[in-house]
Amino acid sequence: MMARIVITGMGVISPYGIGSGILWEKLLAGENGLKPLTTFETSHIQCRVGGQLLDFRPEAYLSPRLIRKIDRFSTFGLISAYLALQDAGLLSDGKKPVWTQQEQHSHRVGITVGNNLGGWEFAERELRHLWALGPRDVSPHMATAWFPAAVQGNMSIYFGIKGIGRTFLSDRASGALAIMHAADCLQRGRADIMLAGGTEAPFSPYAALCYETSGLMSKKAVTGSPETYRPFDEAHDGLVAGEGAAFFILERAEDAEKRGATILAEVAGWASTNDGYHPVQPAPDGERYAAAMTRAMQRADASADEVDCLFAAGSAVPDEDVSETRAIHLALREAVRRVPVATPKSAFGNLFGAAFPVDMAIALLAMQHRVLPATLHLDQAAPGCDLDYVPQTPRSVDHLDRCLINARGIGGANASVLLRTWA
Repeated sequence: MMARIVITGMGVISPYGIGSGILWEKLLAGENGLKPLTTFETSHIQCRVGGQLLDFRPEAYLSPRLIRKIDRFSTFGLISAYLALQDAGLLSDGKKPVWTQQEQHSHRVGITVGNNLGGWEFAERELRHLWALGPRDVSPHMATAWFPAAVQGNMSIYFGIKGIGRTFLSDRASGALAIMHAADCLQRGRADIMLAGGTEAPFSPYAALCYETSGLMSKKAVTGSPETYRPFDEAHDGLVAGEGAAFFILERAEDAEKRGATILAEVAGWASTNDGYHPVQPAPDGERYAAAMTRAMQRADASADEVDCLFAAGSAVPDEDVSETRAIHLALREAVRRVPVATPKSAFGNLFGAAFPVDMAIALLAMQHRVLPATLHLDQAAPGCDLDYVPQTPRSVDHLDRCLINARGIGGANASVLLRTWA
């Protein structure tokens, strides 16, 4: 019998602030977290709106010396991971993880990280120093701060983790693949505790331009309107980015219960597929995307009739919204008419490598409170988008025991995870 995998801790940083509490509070209040980008010059791009965390003070958690050595995306990752460890009761004295007390235990703890861009804020600053001042003025930490796996290395050092380490780069599916791999490692007995999630800090001139060249970003955002991220709406025209991170503690259920941990939910099923269709565009028929959802349900031994809610990838790219809707129809079949499809990221932006982990954090909160956050900016569903998208206002529900959470990366990298309440 395969071990059951559960979540025992979570830590979140969103455009609203640090912690799951402020994220949930702002979502239920219907507060728009999108604002005109102000931290860099945006005349070279059209998507001039995003979910930026402007009042961010990492010094409350990390030393100034460490902050100077790492990029913002690593800072997000370290703080959200610390909050997850704290939530899981794995900090022995309020600061150090319990496994640091016995060396051999640190080899049974692993890290999986989802990311997309890496640390371009740090890299761009140092490249400017190179061209303007010369190589002697480039930070010696340049080599270790910018690349996408930097946060994995920083976490392993900071928390004394010496087990499995993986970083996944698959656009908006990165975080989902990280969490799925963590669950696989636990089931296969390769680790006892996994710290899994994703982090993204996409707001710098070059990073924003990289996104822009994909052709998937909102062009209407050139106006600076905070209502330009519109998944499934007839006015949808593309992605709007956000920044932040979410990390979770995953364990085998028997281990979590043995140590008396509070179990937030079970990661009951997961699966990934690829469209194999186009370097950028997803397959319009949605068949391989539907297969990921179906396999996740099958792994959880759950039917479509048992799914209470689906959290959509919701890119607001017109072709992607339509094909995701088709995929949901194929996966849920007759049950599709009664299953609400939530896209709370419409309120604060798509966090790319951290998009799925933040969706999973919101799903955990929704299951706890039995409330589905609204899909903001959805005034009229687009042609081909005919599901119950929970528009405009949050919705209380009688039961929320099984949530299917979707992720989809550029070119049709598909992933789906089924969460189940723990009795």
